[in-house]
Amino acid sequence: MKEYKNGEYTNYYDTSILPSGQTIRIEFEEEWSKSKNFYNIYLVTSHKRKQADSTYGLATGKDGFAGLLWAKNKIIEFESFIKEKYPDIPVIIYCHWTDNIRRKIYERGLSNIGYKYKPTIHRL
Repeated sequence: MKEYKNGEYTNYYDTSILPSGQTIRIEFEEEWSKSKNFYNIYLVTSHKRKQADSTYGLATGKDGFAGLLWAKNKIIEFESFIKEKYPDIPVIIYCHWTDNIRRKIYERGLSNIGYKYKPTIHRL
C-alpha cells in the first residue's frame, strides 16, 4: 500500500492493471478524531493511469467481477495493515457509492467480511 500526505492526514492507495487493460485504483482517505480513525474508500477504473489518479465521484469500468474482487482483497489487506499500524485505536471504514446498483453490489460483496449498509441522514 502506498501513501501520501493530505494536509495533516495520510491517504493510502494502490493501483493495478485489469484484464481489459484498464487501470484500477483504490484509495483510503484518512480522517481522525481524538479517539478513532476514519477511512473513506474510493474506487475507480479508467482507461489511463492519470484518470485513475482522480478517485472522487467517478463510476467507470469494464471488468466487473475482476475489479470488485481485486478491491475486496485490497480492503482486507488494508484492514490488516491499519490495525497493525494503530493497534490501540478503533478504526471505522466507510464505503461510498455513486448509485443504488453499486450500493447493492458493494453491500453483497462486502457483507461476508463484516460490512453493513447503514443509510446516512443528512441535515440541511
